[in-house]
Amino acid sequence: MSLLSFWKKYDQDTVTQRILHHLDETPDRLYARVHAGDETHSISYRRLAEGAARYAAACQLTQVSHGDRVIVLCDHGPDLLYAFFGAMFAGAVPTILAPPSPRQDPVHFWRGQREVIDRIDAQIVFTTSKLKTELVSISPDFEATVMTPAELPETASLPVVPVSSQEIAFLQHSSGTTGTKKGVMISHAALLHQIDAYSNRLSLSSDDHIVSWLPLYHDMGLIACCLLPVLTGVPVTMISPFEWTLRPTSLFDLIERTKATLVWQPNFAFQHLINCVRHDDHWDLSSVRAFIDCSERCRPETLDLFAKTFGPMGIQKRSLHTCYAMAETVFAATQSNLDATPRAETIDSTALLDEGVARPTLETHVATKQVLSCGHPLDGLTVLIMDENGNRLPDRRIGEVCVSGPCLARGYDRQPDKSNAVFREGWYHTRDLGYLTNGELFVTGRLDDLLILNGRNHYAHDLEFALRDTSGIIPGRVIALSRYRAETGSDALIVLAETRENDAAALKVIKKNIRDRMVDETGLVPASIHLLPPLWLRKSTSGKISREATLEKYLSPDISEELL
Repeated sequence: MSLLSFWKKYDQDTVTQRILHHLDETPDRLYARVHAGDETHSISYRRLAEGAARYAAACQLTQVSHGDRVIVLCDHGPDLLYAFFGAMFAGAVPTILAPPSPRQDPVHFWRGQREVIDRIDAQIVFTTSKLKTELVSISPDFEATVMTPAELPETASLPVVPVSSQEIAFLQHSSGTTGTKKGVMISHAALLHQIDAYSNRLSLSSDDHIVSWLPLYHDMGLIACCLLPVLTGVPVTMISPFEWTLRPTSLFDLIERTKATLVWQPNFAFQHLINCVRHDDHWDLSSVRAFIDCSERCRPETLDLFAKTFGPMGIQKRSLHTCYAMAETVFAATQSNLDATPRAETIDSTALLDEGVARPTLETHVATKQVLSCGHPLDGLTVLIMDENGNRLPDRRIGEVCVSGPCLARGYDRQPDKSNAVFREGWYHTRDLGYLTNGELFVTGRLDDLLILNGRNHYAHDLEFALRDTSGIIPGRVIALSRYRAETGSDALIVLAETRENDAAALKVIKKNIRDRMVDETGLVPASIHLLPPLWLRKSTSGKISREATLEKYLSPDISEELL
């Protein structure tokens, strides 16, 4: 009896059963091509099963029980995939954690990571020799088994551990921009509903090919560029996020080489590619039918400039799309229609901030804001806008985006209080702000990023976006905060920005540029502007600047001498 036949006896639709189906039907079909350093690893379903078998056997040898947690803490490469799927085949619940980045403060990294690791309470950690040494040195009393690829047993046989579709398939640790990362519990059923509904919305076919630089410890990389491919038979080509950071246009090399059709990335990456391209660069990017902007607020200005910059290389405006996604809904809650350009609206900024209404306007004498549609909800999902009391708001009223449906997570692992705060009566309360019109979702900001300055509401990300082209500051490395000042009786605006300049006269000019730009764009005068060296601002594992962690660092008593 084949493994697939054995699993079919349990009549459960699970991740592992679907992978076994591909292994049974097309064992030599390409699943993933993984570029790691100077090596390229082509992974078929047969090779995936062989690589996963050793990790599954390691789980069994260390007596990992059904449902036990397994941490995968590895660098980019094939073993990251083998360890994740191997733990799942063993009946365990894997979670991928971010390895330290060369740009991160190692003390800060391990302090935050240790807190997460302790809460997970894993039975085994799959990692590299280097990271094993670091982990053991900072946690000499660490009780879990820590195992490297060299210590795995030799076997090519996958174990047979049946699981229910309602059981937890894996934990997705959210990026932690507003605190310590939380383990989002995703069931097999929730994941598979997402994959089926999203594949249908994308009109996915055997002709598609995905390319990705996204990390697998983030939901966009794990779901759209790892699990979606393995479960649908659509191949994916992966490179390391660190490699992409060093040479962002390597993404274009892969698109041209593989004739890729689908690419996901956050808004900042679109802007970063625009900034990195040289006037004499050229790639054939015409194979891409959808570049999907996701994970942070999608900005029409960015996509317009991306289309203009790369239009001569085959990118058309209609191939640029939007998605509203989060780990708590597995991934996508909404997706724009790939047959049409996402709709942008120009709305009255004053009405938005003072009245909580998205009022379209063509007036030229009023302050306006462009907002980009994130599309319609996936099949089976419902998206509503609610007020602070949980009442449904009508179209064009600003409120909290709430999502319900079969893709919802089970909550946060071992954090019932945090789960109960946002998962209520079948709805996930996202803390994102937005509005609906004709069934389309428009996201305007986030409750956690709303600053009240001079008695008026302001979205922090809009203030930061106003400084995007300010000469002297590192692109994307700026943050707007507010702190209460007793002498004024209100909150004051604080701007922190990184710069590579250290000349006193140049720093003075940069501060003036920031102040002038902020006044011109928003009418606000910053109470404090601090220029900081590169990498001072704290980032989450998904690459976003962490507002909470940065504010904590800014307020620490021993930091004043670093602020210019």
